[in-house]
Amino acid sequence: MIIDDAHVLMLLALADDELVIGHRHSHWTGFAPHLEEDLAFSSIAQDEIGHAVVWYGLASERTGKDPDQLGLGRPAGEYRHAVVCERPNGDWGYTVARQLLYDLAEDIRLDALSRSAWREAAAATGALRREERYHLLHARAWLARLAEGPLQARERLVAGLREALPQAIGLFETLPGEQELLADGTLPVAHAEQASHWIDAVEAELAPFGLQGLVDRSLTPPARAGRHGLHSEEFIALCEEMTMLYRSEPGARW
Repeated sequence: MIIDDAHVLMLLALADDELVIGHRHSHWTGFAPHLEEDLAFSSIAQDEIGHAVVWYGLASERTGKDPDQLGLGRPAGEYRHAVVCERPNGDWGYTVARQLLYDLAEDIRLDALSRSAWREAAAATGALRREERYHLLHARAWLARLAEGPLQARERLVAGLREALPQAIGLFETLPGEQELLADGTLPVAHAEQASHWIDAVEAELAPFGLQGLVDRSLTPPARAGRHGLHSEEFIALCEEMTMLYRSEPGARW
């Protein structure tokens, strides 16, 4: 499925981020530290996948392709999500760190898109931003819980942040055709500028816990990675799992 429309590629990047990280979040169902968290992460996973449906729906209107086909009918190399979304959940400290960094990024990019000249895209951000606020509250609660908890909890959080920070900057990788999106106002703020705002936001979140020193202000998004379909080995297996049911019954309506 060759797509070279910069506007559609932007929508796919947004949708694929949500679909893939939502799928990763769903892996905590039945395995989270306690029942309440089991339910919380399951709910967040559902929200993220629901947000993906919104962006796939807009892409469908522009391309005429079925939203399910866009979401589940592409080979692994055609997904446009940032690599941080596909990484295995690993330690709970890493998961908490990734959720915080991802939701801070979501807050920044949805705020930018709310001012988009593409009215349908701007309108779509309203309900998504309301739900994402709750995701960020959840991440902040766990940040405080681990940072102010026993030494081992704080150490695992710090390890998670060290691993996730250089990965999460990839959420702001320049999109294919980004200059076109900036020129017509579809993307009001370049991703490089959004990345700078994100680094400031991360520092502000970590500062109350004395963790701001973990942020490397020289971090820059990769020149060519997930937004260009370049993914880690872990995504091959995840993609097979994620699309298995869709591929088992081509054309089925659920």
